[in-house]
Amino acid sequence: MANFEAVKEGLAKNGQEHLLKYWDELSEDQRALLLEDIGELNLEEVKEFFERATSSMAESGEKLDDKMEPVCEDKFLSISGSNPDQLTKYYEEGLRQIAGSKVGVLLMAGGQGTRLGFAHPKGMYNVGLPSNKSLFHVQAQRILKLQRLAAEFVGQSGRITWYIMTSEATMVPTKKYFEQNNYFGLEEENIVMFEQGSLPCYDFNGKILLDEKHRISKAPDGNGGLYRALRDRGILDDLERRGVLYLHAHSVDNILIKVADPIFIGYCVEQSADCAAKVVEKSHPNEAVGVVCQVDGKYQVVEYSEITQKTAELRKPDGRLTFNAGNICNHFFTTIRSLLYPHGSMDVIDTIRSHNHH
Repeated sequence: MANFEAVKEGLAKNGQEHLLKYWDELSEDQRALLLEDIGELNLEEVKEFFERATSSMAESGEKLDDKMEPVCEDKFLSISGSNPDQLTKYYEEGLRQIAGSKVGVLLMAGGQGTRLGFAHPKGMYNVGLPSNKSLFHVQAQRILKLQRLAAEFVGQSGRITWYIMTSEATMVPTKKYFEQNNYFGLEEENIVMFEQGSLPCYDFNGKILLDEKHRISKAPDGNGGLYRALRDRGILDDLERRGVLYLHAHSVDNILIKVADPIFIGYCVEQSADCAAKVVEKSHPNEAVGVVCQVDGKYQVVEYSEITQKTAELRKPDGRLTFNAGNICNHFFTTIRSLLYPHGSMDVIDTIRSHNHH
């Protein structure tokens, strides 16, 4: 069986030959399913992911502290401290981009509402508003309102393409929910759903786990898998085909989100930013939120659990926390460089700090 021999050789090369240890006990159908699971793996890529993850885990908080630097003040715009005329300028630029159909919204909606006691996709959750609207419904109406505001301001009707990243478990119910609600007044063709990827589960020795004798144990690859999904699901091609230049990305469970916030979009466009993160200032050192900062000169989010108490409590001369840019999973990306060339350099990041984010 040539295919089997090739698979066996590839597994052995990557130290995963144990995945075939029950081969002789499997039926033909089960063997086919196992080979299909293995065939979907890019063994060299997932091995690299595992090594990177375990290497990161091995670094102590003290070592990471030594590498961290706050984002320079000139990379921030503070909403509360900005000139109203300047904010109006950014707002109007954002509306112009929306009216020109240059803006898309990227919603990360792969999670179930399990922790809410809700056995459905989180976006379908009724958060208790008097209107009984779900998270999906609220965010859809904000997109509709923005399209109307942009059309009134510019005199040209544009669309905001809504990209919704689901998981394998939430794709079908999410699609049905939108169909049953007539897409909440949006055009079906402007709502693009796609599944996030999955990664195999590993033990601490770097061995991929079996869920059953003939199935590999897999789990959704989380928000970090967004970029692979954009590439592998054809979303980058769709963005280019539609002429979408700017994406506002956020998570589904943020009910206060300003979807495709024109000020955020306009500011990033004016600054020619490759990518950006909207943040809120941490209220106290122990607030359980990651911070946007620089590590070895590169911008990233460092989780609150990855730094020591001493570093969390550092303060500037004015008394504010040194590492205060709290990450709220609220981002801007361009398709011009950052997404069309996902492995290229992104050496510019402009971050908006909103002291009163709504």
